[in-house]
Formats: sequence, structure tokens, C-alpha cells
Amino acid sequence: MEAVIRKNRKATKRIKAVRPWLLPGLLLAVFWGMFAVYGPGIYNDSDQYIKMHIHREPLYPLFLAALRGIFGEGWLTAMGILQNGLAAVSIWVFARYMAGRFRLNWLEEGILALLGLMPHMMTMFFSSLHLFLTNSVMSEALCLPLFLLFMTACFGMCLEEERKKRREMTGLALALAFLLSLTRSQMLLAVLLWTAVLGGRILLEKKEKGQGAGARLPALLAALTAALLVFALRTLSVRTYNLVFNGRFINNTYGAVNTLTNILYAADRFHGERISDPEAREFFYLMYDLTEERQANYKYAGKGWTRRAEHLEQWHDTIKYEMIEDVFYQAYDKTVTTDYIEQNLMADETAARIIAGILPGCFLRWLGNYLAVAAYGLIRSIAVVHPLLNQAAALIYLSVPLLAWLVRRRGGERGIIVVMAIALLAVLANAAAVSVTIMCLSRYMIYGFTTFYAGYFLLLREIRKSYWRRRAPSEKGGRS
Repeated sequence: MEAVIRKNRKATKRIKAVRPWLLPGLLLAVFWGMFAVYGPGIYNDSDQYIKMHIHREPLYPLFLAALRGIFGEGWLTAMGILQNGLAAVSIWVFARYMAGRFRLNWLEEGILALLGLMPHMMTMFFSSLHLFLTNSVMSEALCLPLFLLFMTACFGMCLEEERKKRREMTGLALALAFLLSLTRSQMLLAVLLWTAVLGGRILLEKKEKGQGAGARLPALLAALTAALLVFALRTLSVRTYNLVFNGRFINNTYGAVNTLTNILYAADRFHGERISDPEAREFFYLMYDLTEERQANYKYAGKGWTRRAEHLEQWHDTIKYEMIEDVFYQAYDKTVTTDYIEQNLMADETAARIIAGILPGCFLRWLGNYLAVAAYGLIRSIAVVHPLLNQAAALIYLSVPLLAWLVRRRGGERGIIVVMAIALLAVLANAAAVSVTIMCLSRYMIYGFTTFYAGYFLLLREIRKSYWRRRAPSEKGGRS
């Protein structure tokens, strides 16, 4: 009998020794397995990252350049191993932190890890490109795991009880926000999100301590100053990168051209009369006539916000590349210069003048289209666009305040409400930012999926726990 007990104890010890490494091992097996099966993916945008194009932010092209320098012809294999490894580690770190903070069991920790896997599977099996992001030569392969680590640090900014740990998490979150902003311009929202989360923590923390508004002002100003410094450092980094690799101390180009796309879609031809610059006005008429000729503007979208969003998504890239960029390039090639970077700068300046002229006249229509695209972005942040799933996504969003209220009313852990609030803010901010310049494709919107559903799961779990806490005393009394 004693031998059996000793044997069982040894088996238990082995299980306990292996268990901490089981989840990261499984995650690595999934990600590296997907790379082994599908291999590296090269797509339309990949060449711009490889060639350090003036349109692209510096971090990912530098990452690829380092791999080419170190591994030579085997750089694609090294890329797949590292990108998939980073994704696996980010999911494990997130699940492990949340499990430790909210005392989750191994099954609940596994659910959070599964939620971390879901965005990768959705873009592989449900998006139009059917790509496994971390196999791909695309900046999203770095951006998605970095964003999950950033969100984990943001949660820690508010959840950690020790002041030193909160400061560490605050610094880590800001550093990750900076790296994200160098990976995709869209991720400048991470710096803004960091500022909002830290500002909210400062206000609530000081309020609980009974301090007035004057006591909070220095801390808020310090947070704002830090965010502005990161923006400045980001601009300097991008300009320096472009100086070294493209010969110009400038930011990435085509920001105004990207913004013009959705505005041109919403315009009428007579809006061109508002453009004061004759050259910019002529460009606008050429572009508008192309959209009219191919039925690529708002007039042909049909009724209803879903049709408007789908029609704009259908034509967005065509308008941008064939009706804006090509018009600029053909004109500049013939009359001004064939220098590509110079053409980019001129196109941005002219696009800005066109926007200034036509936007006041079509602003309300542009705003309506923007809201329609953003609504699709909110759906794609947590689901797949489909008539039934659209309604389900709306119900999920609407249920969040109710669940948070139930947790608060039943005396549940307030930290879970904080997690849900930060996760929801990230989803809203991402949809709002992306919709300004482009359509909300799945690969642009999935950043908040994991943390949103993690917060939702924790709300449901806390409500269930509060139910059993309330029921237990009455059952005990009944038995006595």
C-alpha cells in the first residue's frame, strides 16, 4: 500500500513539473505545425516590406533585413520560426498573467489560450485571403503578438496592487506601444490607448484617496508629456530610417492619398468648384470621372448601411490604385519627374488640397459611409460578417454593460470590469482609426478579438461565481 502511495506521489510530482510547460509547448506545436504544413506566405504587400518601401513603417522591414543578413537564403524559414514562436509566447504570457491575477484553473487558462489562437484561425479559414498571419511576410505577423503583449501590460497597469509593479507595467506598455507604432501607422492608437488607460487609472486612484483635481493634474500632465515624447520619437525614428534607406528625411508617404480615397467616393463632381488650386481641381475631375465611368462611387451603392459598406469595400482599392495613384503617376511621369519618392510627396500635397476643397461639401455623406464601414469593423473585431452573425455581434456588444452591472451589483471583482472596459476601448479605437483611411478587413480588425472575449468570459465566470456564493449559505442553512 505504501509503495502504491509513493508511486502516486511521484506521478503527481511529475505532472506538476510538466504542467507549467504543457500550454506553451502545445501553442508552439500548433504555430510551428501550421508553418511546417503551409510554409511562408508572400502576398501583394510583401515586396514593399522586403524592399523597405517609402510607404512602410520601419520596424518590420528592419526585422526582415536582419533575418536576410543573418540567415541568407534561409531567412524565410527563420522568419516563420520566429514569428510563430513570438505569437505562441504572447498568447502564453497573456493566459498565464490573467490566470494568476484572477486565480483561474488550468481549464480556464486553456480557454484564454484558445481565444488567443482564434484570430489566427479566423484569418486562415474565414477571411478572403485565407492566410495564416504569422507565416506571412506582412507586418501583422509582428503586430498581432506585440499588441496582445501590450494589452496584457495595460491590464497590469490597472490590476497590479504594488506601486512598483504598476510602474513596471506602465513602462512596458509604453515601450510596446512605441514598437507597435513603428510596425503599423494604425497602431499609433496604442499610444493613445496607453494615455487613456493611464489617465483613467490616475483619476480613479486619486479619487479613491480623496484627493482633489489639483492633486491629479501633475500626474496627468506627466502621462500626456510621455505620450507626446513617444510621438516625437516615433516621427524622428521614421524620418531617420527613411533618410538611411531612401535618402529622404521624411515621414512615410501617401497618408493624404489614402485619406482621399473614401472622401472621393463620397463626393459629387460639382464639389470640385470648391478647390481653389487649378491643378488640384483638374486632378479631382479626372479622378471623379473615372469613378463615375465605372460606377465606383456612392451613387451606385444601393440603400442600407450594409450595402454602402460592402460597395465601398469592393471599390476601395480600385479607387486608390487605379483612379488616384495612376492619375498622379501618369501626369507626373509626363510633365514633372519620374522620381518615385518625389512623385509620392507631390501626390500627398495635391491630395491634401483636394481634400480641403471637397470635404466640407460631402462631409455628411462621408461621415455616413465612415460609420457604416466602422460598424463592419466592429463586427469583424469579434465575428465574421454575415446577416445572422451581425445581429449576434450587436447583441454581444449590448450585453457588455449589463454583465458589468451584474458583476458590480453582486460584489464581484472590479478588476474584471476594468479588463472588459480596456478591451472594449481597444476595439472601438481600432475600428474608429482604420475606418478613416481604409476598409475594415479582418486582418486589420482582429487585434482586439482575444482580449474582448477574454473580458467577456471573465464577466460570465464572475457572475456564475457570485451566484454560487449567494446560493451556498442558503443550501447550508437548509441542510442544517
